[in-house]
Amino acid sequence: MTTKLAKFDFKQGFNRETTQYAEGQSWYDGNRVRFRARRPENMRGYETRTSTTFDGSGRDLILWSDSRNKARAIFGTPDKLYEHDGDQIHDITPITSAVELTNCFGTSSGSTRVCCSDAAHDRAVGDYVYFTSTAAIGSSNVSLSGNVYPITSVVSGAVFTISVTGNADSTEAAKGKATFNYYIPTGSSVAAAGTGYAAAAFNATEPTSVGISKIITTGSNISVSISCAAAHNGVANDTIIFIPGSIAAQYVTVGGNLILTQPSVGGVVTGGPEFTIVAVSGTKIRISSETAASATTTVTAALTSTMTARIYPQVAGSIGTPYRAWDEPASASASGLVIQIAQWSLDNWGEDVIANRRGSNIFYFDTDASTTPIRAVSIATSPISVNSVIVSPNDRHLIALGANEYAADATVSGTFNPMLVRWSDQDNRTNWVPSVTTTAGEVVLTDGTKIVGAVRAKNAINVWTDNSLWTMEFVGPPFTFRFQQAGTNCGLIGPHAGIDYNGVTYWMGYDNFYRNTGQVETIPCTVRRYIFNDINASYYDKVFTGINSEFKEIIWLYCSGDSTECDKYVIFSPEENYWVYGKQSSPPLAIKKFLEIRLPQV
Repeated sequence: MTTKLAKFDFKQGFNRETTQYAEGQSWYDGNRVRFRARRPENMRGYETRTSTTFDGSGRDLILWSDSRNKARAIFGTPDKLYEHDGDQIHDITPITSAVELTNCFGTSSGSTRVCCSDAAHDRAVGDYVYFTSTAAIGSSNVSLSGNVYPITSVVSGAVFTISVTGNADSTEAAKGKATFNYYIPTGSSVAAAGTGYAAAAFNATEPTSVGISKIITTGSNISVSISCAAAHNGVANDTIIFIPGSIAAQYVTVGGNLILTQPSVGGVVTGGPEFTIVAVSGTKIRISSETAASATTTVTAALTSTMTARIYPQVAGSIGTPYRAWDEPASASASGLVIQIAQWSLDNWGEDVIANRRGSNIFYFDTDASTTPIRAVSIATSPISVNSVIVSPNDRHLIALGANEYAADATVSGTFNPMLVRWSDQDNRTNWVPSVTTTAGEVVLTDGTKIVGAVRAKNAINVWTDNSLWTMEFVGPPFTFRFQQAGTNCGLIGPHAGIDYNGVTYWMGYDNFYRNTGQVETIPCTVRRYIFNDINASYYDKVFTGINSEFKEIIWLYCSGDSTECDKYVIFSPEENYWVYGKQSSPPLAIKKFLEIRLPQV
């Protein structure tokens, strides 16, 4: 028998659109592989940029050089905002309020638990408190001065506890003094999915419906107080849903940005979203929202006719799984309702930085030459509730995406609109009032339910809703910006899932990859079905994209399967037109992950 060698010329990239037997001379699978000159090669490993630890997982990062040409970085987590300078990480988290208190601490001998008394703290477990100007807690050895602590438990509306590193050597009550500096409330890192038909017991006890007489919110706080018009039979950990008063009802929003109930769906009054009852006192109910209220409000007018509260008891031993009557949806969409995680958006204002955590107002970080940077501070005149921000290049307008509409009688706290694009006066981050003497303004986009994110491109800013792409171009007075819809059915999957590369914008949608070259195109993808079957749909928000400039690659990190943090990647090479994917060797720390995407380390 004659033996003959045959040359196989495998195509570069992976192809998973058919079976491994049907692909012929194609690579079907692999891990941590890229292609160069049509040949596969191993990716290099990660390099740790800093050994300093931090709280939470990174959600956005910005790199820049200050006026001294020194490399700087800022990144945000659900817990805090950090500045990275050399090998040091500094906590620059904004402080929302500060109060000086006396006789406010209690300790127990042999315990690390410290009780802190503040009659109106309005804080939740996991929020952070920074103590300054402290005095001794009686004769105890406990010292809190200059330290930051997470709240470990909330005893009441006037008392919370923290845990210190060493045991107290004496029992003290109502001793010491300090200034309590409260950080912005800690956000959620886990997406809480709403329950649908299959998530609860059916044919169970009917829920209790009751009218509402008062709703109270406190600015920068997740706690909401509900006064019911009658007995409600609810207890802590029951689920409450607010039902519209009619089919024609509009969104009911309290506290500037908290949506309690949505319009009816398909001509059916369904209500939603869902909330968990935290505490009950008589006819009063306290709930917690995932996003802090943007304003302190007391609502009493017309609540009984506007909506009712429906309270569902819990399945025994299963908190979070309420009873449902047969064929009764659990939310406005009946399934798939996901409470959003905490997200950050960051951009430069010259050598300084603009920061926003989704649902909060806008913060400003003044780049400082000192060893320990100052904290980011609130731009007090910015909209109270903003989903993300971006700065327009050249003309320098600060742009809020999803924000409070302008209202002459309430400049910063008008109605929240998730489809609103609102911008400040040119080169003035503090003036948001439209007038003949300013270029501030706003526009409401269409084709979608919310604005997801934005990216600067060559001649315009790309703004995505969950269903469409819009271009935002500076044209000067009187309109300031021109908006044009560039595409539909091409929404952005997450706030950080799009990027501009050499004048072309690339992004991940909900079921495909796209680019904008002047017109929206679907990118032919040889691993599309594999990626979108693999991705964890509850964590679309955590998709993060970056550029590896050394190898001219665009990389998307995503959560796969049941993972709650990014553990896999997919890479597209626009120069050589191929796709690969893989799994990270170990889930890297967020700061390492972001730095290595933005810098050519992989």
